[in-house]
Amino acid sequence: MMTFFYSPSFWWGVAGTLGFIAGFPNTVVQVPPLVLIFPVALFVLGVRAPSPMVAVRHGWLCGIAAYFGVLYWVALPLSVVGNLPWLLALPCALGVACCLAFACGLFALAAYRWQAIPPVRLALLLGIVWYGLEYAYALLPFPWLPLAAAFAVWPVCIQPAAVVGAYALSGILACFALLLYAAVYSVPSRMACAALCLTCLVPSVWRLAANPVEYTPQGADSRAVLFVEGNIDQNQKWDPAFQRSTIERYFSLTEQGLHAMAAAGQRDAALPPLVVWPETAMPFYVQAHQEHSPRLAAFVQKHAIDLLLGCPAYEDSSNKQRHIFNRAFLLGAQGRMLGHYDKQYLVPFGEYLPPWLDFEVLKPLLQGVGMYSQGTVATPLYSGNLAMGMLICYEAIFPDLAQKRVQAGATVLADISNDGWFGNTAAPVQHLYLTILRAVEQERWMLRGTNTGISAICDAYGRIIVQGGRDKAQSVQGRVRAQQGLSLFHRLYWYIPATMLLLFIALLCIPVRKKTL
Repeated sequence: MMTFFYSPSFWWGVAGTLGFIAGFPNTVVQVPPLVLIFPVALFVLGVRAPSPMVAVRHGWLCGIAAYFGVLYWVALPLSVVGNLPWLLALPCALGVACCLAFACGLFALAAYRWQAIPPVRLALLLGIVWYGLEYAYALLPFPWLPLAAAFAVWPVCIQPAAVVGAYALSGILACFALLLYAAVYSVPSRMACAALCLTCLVPSVWRLAANPVEYTPQGADSRAVLFVEGNIDQNQKWDPAFQRSTIERYFSLTEQGLHAMAAAGQRDAALPPLVVWPETAMPFYVQAHQEHSPRLAAFVQKHAIDLLLGCPAYEDSSNKQRHIFNRAFLLGAQGRMLGHYDKQYLVPFGEYLPPWLDFEVLKPLLQGVGMYSQGTVATPLYSGNLAMGMLICYEAIFPDLAQKRVQAGATVLADISNDGWFGNTAAPVQHLYLTILRAVEQERWMLRGTNTGISAICDAYGRIIVQGGRDKAQSVQGRVRAQQGLSLFHRLYWYIPATMLLLFIALLCIPVRKKTL
């Protein structure tokens, strides 16, 4: 056992783990290309393993270390907000890492099984495997950190997502990393690596150059937007004693932002500005609160704004059972309710507890709101010239939800979130990068309003136009453009998995003439 720690496989595992951590957003420094070491490390662990089970185990252990190093923050809400002891909270984060890392073990196993295939074909094959694993994990409750998300900070690197999607882009990146590794000893790999790089980057550069950044878009399809970040402490948020101070803070910050917007000449003459308050900004039932709901409607009417805000809501069924929803309300400038959206993908442990883990010790995470029910309607919320495809919190990490919003007629995507659960960690930046991928895939501008940051507007090409700070009460103003038309990814959405499967089968069916690795 000790000899393993002196073997090349061990050090490849260390390099892959460190590359993964440094490649994704973290609290020290991010260098996106370093994440490409990770698929290479898993490949090496697979081909150096003496047996299939060892390949799986080594890949899995490397994946656990990598994912835990990036997702350590999962323990924070469980401990700080849920009052779960750290000795219990950390194993929860480790459990998430173990689940995600299972894909790493499968990838290493694939490398072990097919190592005799020539390098270029093997890189293509394993790139498809990477795509398939990420695609499969998107069907689970927590498809966090696809490989492509590390490059969201560099828009030129993520433009292929508008054609093939983020998961296929991850497969392309894994393929590129393996070709780069094989280029040391294989001339065809060098040529394939250069060809793949040019095929992705040249159209991306042209695409960005042909669509210059619009920091203040104008015209009939543009709109002034104001984000308000209340920066409300999670441990106070649901305390009834703080309801009045919470709404007063949002009123004050909104008024300050509107004055700044007017002074900068950003208010439109024909349309009221859209003000965005984050997920569960109001810790009471806006639809029924006798004191605060009329004040809220009067505030909206006084300032002539459209207000998108998050808050809990309820509906009583015919059998007198009350269902609680995580809801986004849209109030019009006349103070009337224009529509609402109920969150469809609920966060395990935060918004509901799986029946098989319904323990009293975990219930404080629900913050007194109750067990949320799943929403079913996903039509856009219409505010003036904007048809907003709504996403709440981590719904923005699911490509299929953004696909459905645009299919239903959304001209912009809007994500309201509360990342205050995660404190001063890398989680809010990771969340923002995942959100950017949805904007590129669907070629829609993205509005992202949060409680503690990071609120942002990014355009249809993944470029951040406006970005707020973190962990302070503030308002952030900007403009957004509504867009029509459909991206190639949107049109090809259902064909991409089938195409990948056929290509995978074709690559496997080519006879192997000799062992090259």
